[in-house]
Amino acid sequence: MSPRLSHLLVALCGIVGTVLLGTYFGVGFSVGLANLPPTITQSQVVNLATQYQNLWYLGTWLQATGSMLSVIFFLALVQRAGAAARLSGMLTLLGSAVLLAVVLLEGLFTIDLAQAAVNGHLATSLTSYDLMTMFIHIYPLAPAPLIFLALGTVLVGSPVLPRSFGYLALALGGLFEIVGLVGLFTTPILTLIPLALQSLWLLAAGIAFLVRPEKAPDPAAARAREGAIAQHE
Repeated sequence: MSPRLSHLLVALCGIVGTVLLGTYFGVGFSVGLANLPPTITQSQVVNLATQYQNLWYLGTWLQATGSMLSVIFFLALVQRAGAAARLSGMLTLLGSAVLLAVVLLEGLFTIDLAQAAVNGHLATSLTSYDLMTMFIHIYPLAPAPLIFLALGTVLVGSPVLPRSFGYLALALGGLFEIVGLVGLFTTPILTLIPLALQSLWLLAAGIAFLVRPEKAPDPAAARAREGAIAQHE
């Protein structure tokens, strides 16, 4: 694969991943599936699961695929920064793995929510719904802050993107951690604020990476920079 095509595909992962996730939340809010009350009853869950069965399936695909593309973009930034062997790079990898695990678990419960209702397993459908809605609590507690704090550290010391993206990622990681804690004792709806900011960051980062000229890698310079940074970590 040519460097130019690779550069384009990495940028598209960040942009398209953000669009898919935005579509996921947009569709959910437009039909009222993303803001169901916590007091919803079993009969209401079953009715929604059967009425919007295909939308539950589509939402699972949008979220899983959008998250996967976003993770590819994160890891590509780490690789382009020559930080894959540094602690910050490895923590970005770890956070991305946790993110995909959480997303796939939510997708599993979402599919089971709809499938169990259709098959007449009413109690299972309600249980899957309860577990599925816990994603909004888990994401800001571990995956999001880990990814953005680690990735921000990588970007601050790298020319892959303008340095401002690194500082914004660090701020976003801190905001996720605060909102994750506060949301446990108040309302998880607060998570929507950093989620919206995350979408803006990803979209802007993808565009910035796309228009940023692709530079041929300098192995000697990369090793020297990585050695210098490693001494300070």
